[in-house]
Amino acid sequence: MIKKILVILFALILLITISIFSLIVFVDPNNFRGFISDTVKDKTSYELSIDGNLRWHIWPQVSILTDSVKLYDNGAQKPILTADNMRLDVELLPLFSKKLSVKNVFIKSAIINITDESKGNIAKNDTNRPSINANTHEASNSKDQKNSSNWKFSLNKFEVADSTVVLQHKNDLINFRNINLIVEQNKDKNISIDLNGNIDKNQQNASYIAHAYVDLNQFPEQATINLKQFDFTYKGVANSTKELKGNINGVFNYQQTPKLLKSQNLSFSINDNYFTGTINADLANKPYIDLQLNSDKIDLSSFLKIDEKSNKKTTNQQTSPVVSNITKTTNELSFLNTFNAKAKLNIKQINANKITLNNIDIDMTNNDGIAIFKNISLDFAKGHIVATGIANGKQKNTLVKLNTKITDVDLNTFFNQIDTAHDLEGLFNATGDLESNSISGTKLLASLQGDVAIIVTNARLNNMNIQSIIQNAVAQYSKDVITPENQKKYTEFHKISANAGLKQGNLEFSTLTANSETLDIIDGSGKVGILKQDLDINLNLKMLGGWNAKNETIAKLQKLTIPLRIYGQFTKLRYQIDIGKLVTDVLSDKLQERLEKLRDKLENHNSKDNSKSKSRATDILGELLRK
Repeated sequence: MIKKILVILFALILLITISIFSLIVFVDPNNFRGFISDTVKDKTSYELSIDGNLRWHIWPQVSILTDSVKLYDNGAQKPILTADNMRLDVELLPLFSKKLSVKNVFIKSAIINITDESKGNIAKNDTNRPSINANTHEASNSKDQKNSSNWKFSLNKFEVADSTVVLQHKNDLINFRNINLIVEQNKDKNISIDLNGNIDKNQQNASYIAHAYVDLNQFPEQATINLKQFDFTYKGVANSTKELKGNINGVFNYQQTPKLLKSQNLSFSINDNYFTGTINADLANKPYIDLQLNSDKIDLSSFLKIDEKSNKKTTNQQTSPVVSNITKTTNELSFLNTFNAKAKLNIKQINANKITLNNIDIDMTNNDGIAIFKNISLDFAKGHIVATGIANGKQKNTLVKLNTKITDVDLNTFFNQIDTAHDLEGLFNATGDLESNSISGTKLLASLQGDVAIIVTNARLNNMNIQSIIQNAVAQYSKDVITPENQKKYTEFHKISANAGLKQGNLEFSTLTANSETLDIIDGSGKVGILKQDLDINLNLKMLGGWNAKNETIAKLQKLTIPLRIYGQFTKLRYQIDIGKLVTDVLSDKLQERLEKLRDKLENHNSKDNSKSKSRATDILGELLRK
């Protein structure tokens, strides 16, 4: 039994040896040179050039080895692909029936140039490329049949290792390095794709790993891409210690006529921020994109830290450039002209450092370069903000217009979230039309302008008691005013109302009124510097109560309109009050009344003797002086 097995095994080894020997002797691999080049040209219209002789490689796989290969676009200055060598792993038995069945095409250390110099007639006029359809297939077969060798070709696997793609985008060159690609046919017109590598551009690096299944049964009319995995990592010059990581997966259906792309089960993440949604796109002519995006929580803190490092690095390294007197203006929204779109975003929470936004709902469209915000709604600082507006990318300069309504935003929470020192508390309400000629973060506040109507309820101004300021000032001129011992360190108002204009980072007040139980601000004007975090406000107010006494002088002081200026940085507010003349006028009026009473009394004593009249006059004057 063992002897029979050994004989059979020996026969098999002998058969394989004879087959391989026959292959080497009777089949010259150089016979495939023209056939391979013609097949590539039929399928792609590109010219494949193979240098040197083709040779067999027997172990561990029967293969055909080539020297340098180059792939040209007709009319191009440089090849689109250059490789030092190529290996074709072939099946042995089909070779004897004149069929080149390739298990695997392996290209190592290839350089693929997608630049202006590598673009020829095919790239410039895509219609020159033949369609891969049944007619082309039949034509190819017909040509094969006319070929003297009458060889047939099939491919199961295509592999590229340690290769580079140089892509030219306008004047920038983007390098796709360390590319490892495996395209394998699982069954008829169903392939799997495995791809990994990294991208370099201007000292920025991104690495990626992708795995997908592609159904080409109805290609080129339709194709289905099941993207199982696409992981990426980004690191830039300003982001040397912090990386951006993410992944994408979903099913994408592509249709050729009309050109449509639809997604199913789309989800992706960036730095632990997770999103789900759908994207449908009509890619004919100008692309039309329909996007719906949902997320439970987004944390932008890591992105903001990257921007801060980038800005700091730029500030340290760059100096002010010499520019001409002619200012060139560009529209930062010009990209809106490249596509039309409809988008709905629903995000439950966004965190950006200390800032927290909740229940963000955005509904917008973009048509011919003009984006219309049908609805922007969000909760912020215990309040609510809604807005509608437009963003215009068609004109020469950037323009964003928003009609905004702010309801019950808690100022204490607001200032704490933006990390700004403050003395004003209360519930902030405002309505107004705002516009900006920039969307850049550094220029946005400075370029924001418009008119707003403001109401602050339950307002409280900390570290400043206006009532005490007035009392202390008046007490210097009159003993009728008593300054309380236990003074509060704040001022309260039931409501503050104002009309203001926003311009160049300043909130300029045209009218300002407020009221409380003891104070009544009749009018006011001035400005609040949002960028410089300072203010300068002039107020005209009346102190209606809280004098801690009741007399004739205080009754007159309650009717006075008192000027008060509040100014300085948010953290060091100062005040200026000039009440001396007003109080002097009040006391002068009081003295005048006393003198008039004295005159009346003196006149009443004219009928009496002179001595008694002088004595009485002396007593009255003494009494007046004592008072």
